[in-house]
Amino acid sequence: MTENVNVSIIGKPNVGKSTIFNKLLGKDISEVSDISGTTVYPISSIKEFDDLNINLIDLGGLKKKSKSHTNKQKIITSETIKQLNQSDVIFFVLDGSDVITKNDKQLFRLILNKLKNVIVIINKTDLIKENLKKKEVYFKYFFEKNYPNILLKPLFISALKNVKKEFLLKKILEIHTSSKLLINNKEVNSVLKKILDKHQPVFSKKSRPVIKFLRHVNSKPMIFKAFGNKLTSLSKEYKNFFLKQVLSELKIYNQITVIKYLNNENPYSK
Repeated sequence: MTENVNVSIIGKPNVGKSTIFNKLLGKDISEVSDISGTTVYPISSIKEFDDLNINLIDLGGLKKKSKSHTNKQKIITSETIKQLNQSDVIFFVLDGSDVITKNDKQLFRLILNKLKNVIVIINKTDLIKENLKKKEVYFKYFFEKNYPNILLKPLFISALKNVKKEFLLKKILEIHTSSKLLINNKEVNSVLKKILDKHQPVFSKKSRPVIKFLRHVNSKPMIFKAFGNKLTSLSKEYKNFFLKQVLSELKIYNQITVIKYLNNENPYSK
């Protein structure tokens, strides 16, 4: 059975969004230019791959809030947010030859707040061949350090030179497939035991919070429920550690994940 999936390509101006869009389709549909604001209204086209009808959407480059007051930029921002709400997967594109800017951070936070599955693409690696290893460390460290609720595998590519459309299309298929699966209780709680053996929550007010059971309750967005005692006393640091460990142990990549902590509730009561 053929399924439909909406994939939006988002990033600041001139990071190569339209080049990636054209590469995925195998033909030049979206105009490519070094001039900021070339793409104003979304450009979309259907690409069939495996059992998917992939609705690819090339969006205009979003500028940071302080520079988004022109009429054209207001249209770009409005259309991007509208498409973001309707998207199943986001390709978030950054310029590998640049540093991570305030604009990039604002855009990524917008994606996270919408709880969207996101594939981070570091483009233009053909411009940084000599410094590629350093750049890989730089980008990976930034995302790992600043965003505990997602485990990312950034793709380092040159859309202009060396990436094949099948490679990117397979990434869409992989994340779409994984986002439909619920992980069984046995596997999830085996991971819970492993995490707690490694690091228990710290004492709070002379008692220790206890996580007794973990359940995967939703896959789109990715939501887990943790049941136990005194879980309102868990520190932010421990919650971040716990979430990152869950993602790592279960190999959940590119999916925004939320863990809800519930006190004294029987997970089998419903």
